Amino acid sequence: SAIRRGAYDFIEKPFKADRLILIAERALETSKLRREVSDLKQRSGETFDLIGMSSAMSQLRQTIERVAPTNSRVMIVGPSGSGKELTARAIHALSSRKAGPFVTLSAATITPERMEIELFGTESNGTERKVGALEEAHRGILYIDEVADMPRETQNKILRVLVEQQFERVGGTKRVKVDVRIISSTSQNLEAMIADGRFREDLY
Repeated sequence: SAIRRGAYDFIEKPFKADRLILIAERALETSKLRREVSDLKQRSGETFDLIGMSSAMSQLRQTIERVAPTNSRVMIVGPSGSGKELTARAIHALSSRKAGPFVTLSAATITPERMEIELFGTESNGTERKVGALEEAHRGILYIDEVADMPRETQNKILRVLVEQQFERVGGTKRVKVDVRIISSTSQNLEAMIADGRFREDLY
């Protein structure tokens, strides 16, 4: 395959409901492509003109342009430094949610104990509340980096949010409605994690 030959490629999972998976196992591994990503980060600012002459960047642009207008949740898979967040930001910039927030959450840097607080926020006494990432991303996109590091129980709750578009803050009882699109990424082998029961296949 193109990936095994070392080329940059995206493979879409057979379309199922509102799920898409983008796989970039060899994405941006060459020094030339790494320079292109670095250049894009410097130029990006408020817009994301993915300027690159390589066939890799051309494929990337085409995939982003195809995925961005949909409301599908997206999983981006690739090694560290392969431009996964840049890709997610480009999808946001070209989507109908571009005027809304782009909120990032790194599952790899948050302890399991803090994960749900960061996602859902907190509420106490019905008056004191802390807004979580899901509320911050209302009418925009929540980008979850290294989503495979998320505890299985939290994965279950995220799935419910994806289906119901509402949740309860930690310590609260009131249902909070949100309109959010989720883009996730991972550098891990999802197939192996799914087989081991560590990751929910239906989360993407």
